[in-house]
Amino acid sequence: MLLVGAVIVWLFGLLIRVHLLRTPGGALNADEAYTGLQALAILRGDLPTVIGGAGYTAVLDSYFFMPFVWIFGAHVVPLKLLSSLWWSGAALLMYWLAKRFVGRSWGLLAGSMLWVAPGALMLLSTRAYEAYGLGLLVSVLTAFATTRIVTDRELKRRWVMLAGAGAGLAFYLHPMFVAVAFPMMLVPCWVHRRVIRGWWVPAVGSAVFVNIPLLFWNVRNSWPSLSQPVPATESAVTRFGRFFSGLLPRAFGLRNPGGEWLWGGLSVVIYIVLLALVLCGVFRLARLGSQGLVLALPTVLCWPILTLFNNMGFVDDGRYAIVGYPFLIVALVVGLRSLFVPTKWSQFAGYVAPPLVGVMWAGIFLIPWINDYAPDVVDDPNANVQAIVDVLVAEEYSYAVGNYWLALPIEYQSDRKVVTAVAGYPLVVRLPQTQSEVMAAAPSEVAYVFLPGDEQVDILRLPIEEYERREVGGAVLYLPLVHSVLPE
Repeated sequence: MLLVGAVIVWLFGLLIRVHLLRTPGGALNADEAYTGLQALAILRGDLPTVIGGAGYTAVLDSYFFMPFVWIFGAHVVPLKLLSSLWWSGAALLMYWLAKRFVGRSWGLLAGSMLWVAPGALMLLSTRAYEAYGLGLLVSVLTAFATTRIVTDRELKRRWVMLAGAGAGLAFYLHPMFVAVAFPMMLVPCWVHRRVIRGWWVPAVGSAVFVNIPLLFWNVRNSWPSLSQPVPATESAVTRFGRFFSGLLPRAFGLRNPGGEWLWGGLSVVIYIVLLALVLCGVFRLARLGSQGLVLALPTVLCWPILTLFNNMGFVDDGRYAIVGYPFLIVALVVGLRSLFVPTKWSQFAGYVAPPLVGVMWAGIFLIPWINDYAPDVVDDPNANVQAIVDVLVAEEYSYAVGNYWLALPIEYQSDRKVVTAVAGYPLVVRLPQTQSEVMAAAPSEVAYVFLPGDEQVDILRLPIEEYERREVGGAVLYLPLVHSVLPE
């Protein structure tokens, strides 16, 4: 029965993602396009350590995706499903992790809650952002390994090394994951504080080993990873409050991206009940000893640690909730199960309650959010960018310059038939080699592309009267009137 239930849940989660990919929410954005373009760049010999133009965030997603683009070329849907692959792996690990604390049926519920993610998190599971889905998977894997070693006197070397490497890799993937990796590691570091050879050497050695590329890159570049990506514009206390007033309600599908409560005043009641169940689960986990603390500490400490990062004030799309989400789920399931602990309800608690809670989970935290955010499907959510690509290819433009949010999707969807560079605001250069190539091209070979209402014509390299202005695919193109076609 558990296997049948798992298959049903997996199919349901997959169908929801397919639906989202067929709505306007399935449009490829520039940050996702970078993941695909970096995979193409790896094929050309560009082997980055972190995202171009930044001092952090590993690009392992691009390395994993590289074989696909090598064989099949650049395609949008497979790129967007890459993140869902990591979410499915995390859900499977979540089952194995949670069942140690709540049994098989409730463990399946925990895995299901991760795969059938609520609200904004479901949409994020279809976004091909570097390190987010992979960081989720590594966090759950680290928790799984750490719970096995905190009560193990023999300290099996493979689990110690896996826990250390997982914590180190989580930091390498994105520094924000230290908010859960650090609290998890506090437990074995205290329990095995006197075990030098069995714990400290293999655990720390593994953590350092997986970070060797990042360490060498920082040494060569004067340690850019030590700097915050943006200056602080608000206090840590303000960010902390925003996590609970804006971030988590959006992540749990109780608020839409615009901040409106989907169930009105009832949403607040549901949210308070949800947090109360999580707190109940945290207390019960803490009472289980060191294994429970491995999960309880990151559930609580994740949020104050995240406030130390200046850019965490952005809550509209719920992305930063990914960091603590698996631990919230474990605590929530432990709290829910405690409602059915009395012996006379044991059979109900084991076989009826978990699927019933799962149905309520989807009905309260997911379906209403989708009906609000993405109720209708379209023929092709990427049709606008494809229309731009079609014009540029038909007019034989090999180069285009313009807005970051347009340039990268154009290059990816054209499978690099049109190579792009970024100019104007925001000036976010992720692929410096490509940027240099385009900027070195003759002005008559370069088209310009802008968002409507944001025509930054001051970046044009020719006088404006030497361009044809054309509105295509919801964007504005400036095409040189004298265009020299490059030889084949």
